[in-house]
Amino acid sequence: MLSVLTGLGVAGWSGIAAIIGLLGGLAIWQQSRSSDGEDEMPIPVPLPKPAPAVRKPAAAQTGVAMAGGPGTDGQATMLNDGSGGPIDHSHLSPWEAHKLAVERRSEAFAKQRGSVVLKVVHHEFDEYVDGDTAIETIDIIRTAPEDAKIDVILHTPGGIASATQQILHALKNHKGPKTAFVPYRAKSAGTMIALACDEIVMGSSAVLGPIDPQYAWMPAPILAELTQQKSADRISDEMMILSKMAQQAVSEARRFSCDYINDAHKTDGTCDLTNDLINGGRNHDYPILPEEAKKFGCKIRTDMPDLVFGICQPPPKDDPVLVVSMFNSQQKEGEAPAPAPAPTKPPVFR
Repeated sequence: MLSVLTGLGVAGWSGIAAIIGLLGGLAIWQQSRSSDGEDEMPIPVPLPKPAPAVRKPAAAQTGVAMAGGPGTDGQATMLNDGSGGPIDHSHLSPWEAHKLAVERRSEAFAKQRGSVVLKVVHHEFDEYVDGDTAIETIDIIRTAPEDAKIDVILHTPGGIASATQQILHALKNHKGPKTAFVPYRAKSAGTMIALACDEIVMGSSAVLGPIDPQYAWMPAPILAELTQQKSADRISDEMMILSKMAQQAVSEARRFSCDYINDAHKTDGTCDLTNDLINGGRNHDYPILPEEAKKFGCKIRTDMPDLVFGICQPPPKDDPVLVVSMFNSQQKEGEAPAPAPAPTKPPVFR
């Protein structure tokens, strides 16, 4: 018992004293509140109920923008409800306020353009074009009038090839005009979605990227050439299979990217552009700025509306909390601290 008491040390006993003092202070404060309540009973005042945020279907996004508009920090406490009156949303969390601001900006943009706004916006490393993205996109296009103007707002690192192909098919079959807006980035699958539209509007520093598929964490075009670079007896069965499947992935990517690219970007009517973006010897993360994209023959302009920048602003991050244990007896004196766990490597998709 004595060894346990002495083992806590000065820091340990200081921490315990601080906790006891904090608990005592809370008890005294609570007691004072109770005694005050006996002398005077406060009259309850009903709080006004916040106006509910009406969420309209994505296929019919119309409305008004946030009063602060793009260029603000996205955390303004007053919004405009369309009648000129402000809405106080200080009762919302920062994340909820951000989400509401983005929705209002999207509605304002749709109203300005007279269009149906389709957002493919990803901020975190584990967000990308997947099956859910495809379903949401297909439903928005499916429920829109057949001649409606579609504005696709893109901010994404890419995604899964099969989900991307579904989105491309839905865009191609839509009869109305389609415009892609890329304020910051639309890499990989995002580039292919942009190329499926009649024109692309890019921010002056925005980037597109190569559309080469990635297979088993490796560039499929390079993996596909493995059997040409090494003899069969020097390749494991697993790598042989991966190489063959990578060849299939490249062949499929060439075919459907050429099928779904908008004719506005085919200057010569061939598949040269998409083939070059697949097998052009560029790193998958290579940034294609507007000037270079124009040289490829893509129909691109750079008059990006401010509202689109606001729609693609990242949400607020949670404040990190550092927890330090006073009773950490796992590390012995003179022993090196345990290494921090290695971060997981983010997946790379097409």
